[in-house]
Amino acid sequence: MAEPRVYQRVGNTSVNPSDYDVSVGQLALVFDGVDDGMVTNSINFTSTDKMTVWAGVRKLSDAAIGMVTEFGVGGVNTNQFQLTAPRTAAANYGFVSMGSTTSNATSSSVFAAPITNVLTGIGDISGDSAILRVNGTQAAISTSDQGTGNYGNYPLYIGRRGGTTLWFNGNFYGLIVRGAQTGETQLQLTEKYLNDKTKAFDFRDVTDSSSFRWNSATASPDAS
Repeated sequence: MAEPRVYQRVGNTSVNPSDYDVSVGQLALVFDGVDDGMVTNSINFTSTDKMTVWAGVRKLSDAAIGMVTEFGVGGVNTNQFQLTAPRTAAANYGFVSMGSTTSNATSSSVFAAPITNVLTGIGDISGDSAILRVNGTQAAISTSDQGTGNYGNYPLYIGRRGGTTLWFNGNFYGLIVRGAQTGETQLQLTEKYLNDKTKAFDFRDVTDSSSFRWNSATASPDAS
């Protein structure tokens, strides 16, 4: 019996004859920004109001809002989250966390397409916190009221909103969703895992009593 694969093509083979990204030496899902997308069955996150979402992406256009992933459907469902590239049809990224009220963390720094990044969204409904990290560094935070409740029980859409709008245009290297609060060490290790697939930034560990992480998007290294 053939071994099952975790990779599934979603690209148009006549337009994208290969999903192998030579620049990083990895397979990627190729979303054309027109009609490509995926969806899971409903995932029950009703027991938690904490959420961590990681994704490795290459954004190829800033012309329109692109939904990397969305839990439920914005404008229809409450108690959900969104990770967007771009967020506002500009050279940015965004993370939305929502209880009964929406909180938007949108990067003010410029991340102009084409660009490859590891994105992390951290949501806390009761703590009124929505944080966006790009390449392991905090890029935006919102402390706006997120209302009440835990996250819902919805399908997870990838590359589009609800299968009908906000199509993501770019390459997709991986997605990890954890319905829990995540500590700094776990955040960094998961970002490193996705960075191994994207080569988005330099992440170097020193095997002594400390670790050393260089983020090429900043002027100096981060020590941790």
